[in-house]
Amino acid sequence: MINEWLKIALQKNILTRALKVALVVGSILMLINHGDVILSNGLSIKEFIKITLTYLVPYCVSTYSSTEAVCAAENRRSINQLIWEYLKRKSSELAHCSITVFNLFIIRLQQIKNNRNT
Repeated sequence: MINEWLKIALQKNILTRALKVALVVGSILMLINHGDVILSNGLSIKEFIKITLTYLVPYCVSTYSSTEAVCAAENRRSINQLIWEYLKRKSSELAHCSITVFNLFIIRLQQIKNNRNT
């Protein structure tokens, strides 16, 4: 199910559109947010990571919106619906895990309390 959504997201026309959007919007945002650093004292690894993320965000937004538009046009389920269905199927596992973590937390608190009392 989620694989179908990913197949749409990886179609050439969607990838091409997302790359174009990322280059245009990412460049504008990069100049606004990091232009002064680039012109003044160069790039540190921290700045390079920030700039990479500046391009990655519009790429992801474009890919998501284009894929969702295709899904809507073809009456397919959105990624949000697919994830929700997956979580509903896994809810018992999630609940069991939560109970286990809570029980381990209580046991640890009791151990700490017992150590303080001895």
